[in-house]
Amino acid sequence: MNYKNTLNLPKTGFPMKADLVKREPERLESWSKAGLYDQIIESRRDREMFLLHDGPPFANGDVHIGTAGNKILKDFILKFQTQKGLHAPYVPGWDCHGLPIEFKVVQEMRKQGAVSKGWSSKSGRMYSAHP
Repeated sequence: MNYKNTLNLPKTGFPMKADLVKREPERLESWSKAGLYDQIIESRRDREMFLLHDGPPFANGDVHIGTAGNKILKDFILKFQTQKGLHAPYVPGWDCHGLPIEFKVVQEMRKQGAVSKGWSSKSGRMYSAHP
């Protein structure tokens, strides 16, 4: 017996197949063309500001699951604050105060056996100019 016609399901224009790989780029493109993010930010420009700087994606090493968790959490926070009506723009930033470069310089110096208490910010500048 075919039960399909006996079910009381809502009529919808949504396709039965999700086809995310094909549809997501189309959806993102339509949002971009519509300027959706800009409209949301502009509509709240005169409201109270909520600012959350998003630091570098992986300041202290390779990307890992914590990196994704951090990005997702910050995204949730900004969306929540926006839905509350606050002006909460996405602000990428480098809020580590030089730590990633200092960390990498110390790693390189350890490999060379040259770590000392007297290493300077000059080493950091040299490393950042020529990683």
